[in-house]
Amino acid sequence: MNRRQFLTAAAALSSTALLPPFAYAQKYPTKPIRLIVPFGAGSTADVIARLIGNSVGADLGQTFIIENKPGAGGTLGAMEAARAPNDGYTLVLGTVASHAVGPLTMQNVNYDPIADFAPITLVADAPAIMVVHPSVPATNLAEFIAYVKKVGNLDYASAGTGTTTHLAGEALKLKAGINLTHVPYKAVGQAITDVVSGQVKMMIYQVPSVKPFVDDGRLKAIAVTTAKRIALMPNVPTIAETYPGFDFSAWFGVLAPAGTPKPILEQLHASILKAMGTPELKKSMEVQGLVASGIGPDQFAATMKSALPVWKEIIAATGTKAQ
Repeated sequence: MNRRQFLTAAAALSSTALLPPFAYAQKYPTKPIRLIVPFGAGSTADVIARLIGNSVGADLGQTFIIENKPGAGGTLGAMEAARAPNDGYTLVLGTVASHAVGPLTMQNVNYDPIADFAPITLVADAPAIMVVHPSVPATNLAEFIAYVKKVGNLDYASAGTGTTTHLAGEALKLKAGINLTHVPYKAVGQAITDVVSGQVKMMIYQVPSVKPFVDDGRLKAIAVTTAKRIALMPNVPTIAETYPGFDFSAWFGVLAPAGTPKPILEQLHASILKAMGTPELKKSMEVQGLVASGIGPDQFAATMKSALPVWKEIIAATGTKAQ
């Protein structure tokens, strides 16, 4: 090799070495992408996953295969995703159940909801609202707290032990220093019926299910459990306006196994953002009372890390165990 050939080869090698690994790696994606949904067909998570999958699949030129892996509060599907190769071809539509409450309340969950995943984007939050029967003489949180202190105790319904709505009620109980007795229901429809009839006086649940009863006067809205007021009911204050930092809502986000290359995470985030802008997905989230987010990998990771200790604290304080 002469001097000119040597210098040319050296320059080429040097320029290649400066490229990030992903720049000269195989183009992504080159095969179908699996999106695990840790809940059953027809669930809110399932609906979101299928709408996202259709749009992102078309955008990336690959099929999105939706796999429902329900069981154990979402932890079975999340566990499978955590064990998958970190090549961007297995994702999971995680929720607060699979990546916070479940691992904190269930035994035999052998994954870390933070360390074993690479967040891609928070798709949406599912706000909950605190409602009471009209017989409760309160129109705001201060009046409600004063009333409960006066009568000594009040029953409240939720969709079950260990759910976000149950834990929100327990958090309010601790913050306000009042006595609330949890009445868990397996069927949320029956819970709503019992609150509307006055058999149980209070309930915390997702907005779309109880808003019609507020609109027709059969229930009274006291406060929402999110950090900010929600567009569907802008005149209803937040509990956080009385107790700063109070923020208990279900969330839905897309995650990959830990170690998935950052360029893949960013590519998927950009594509999911496009999907969230489609009329079909916008309409679906509106109907289900979801508040769209779309934050990126770094912000989503920071959000998960900061929220987990809050869930851990309330679960420990109440001794909540999954049933």
